[in-house]
Amino acid sequence: MKALHRFCPRAGVSLSTLLAALLPSLALAQYSWDFPTPVGAVSRNTLQIHSYFMIIITILFVVVLGITIYSMFKHRKSAGQQPAKFAGPTGTVQWLWAMVPFAILLFIDYILIGIHFTG
Repeated sequence: MKALHRFCPRAGVSLSTLLAALLPSLALAQYSWDFPTPVGAVSRNTLQIHSYFMIIITILFVVVLGITIYSMFKHRKSAGQQPAKFAGPTGTVQWLWAMVPFAILLFIDYILIGIHFTG
């Protein structure tokens, strides 16, 4: 308890703030990772689309994180790489890296979901 009193002022947190943060755990509410079981057809379809998109987004996240980690490891300064001297997308590859996420969002919006703005 003495260590907690020493830590709280250093971190800028009062002891009452820590206790207030733990207060919701006293509610003993049910804790689950997923949505409640859907009853209607629309809610089932919504949950199914949500599940598909979570899989797609998780795969995209893992791929991009892997590319980022590989790129940081491969092009680090200690490996002898020199930094480039450009300020923005100037070549075809740079423009592709900038436009691919936009194309993915359009694909998700128009093809997979089928949301078309009319009006």
